[in-house]
Amino acid sequence: MYGWEESYKSAMLETDRSKLWERIEAAQTSIDRRLQEINAGHDSKEERLAIRDAQAGLRVLRREILPLASD
Repeated sequence: MYGWEESYKSAMLETDRSKLWERIEAAQTSIDRRLQEINAGHDSKEERLAIRDAQAGLRVLRREILPLASD
């Protein structure tokens, strides 16, 4: 398991919509930190693919909750 995956899984499994945006942001921050490390040369192909998939999942969650933000 990669270090950023815990916060990503917390976002994906959050059922309380009032906490979901916070979880998404925490996951994105964790992924962004890891991407900075990767760009410095500390990476693996498998992790890059996992990050790409995680970012796609977070985009879906954001789209799902955006209508709720305007309510």
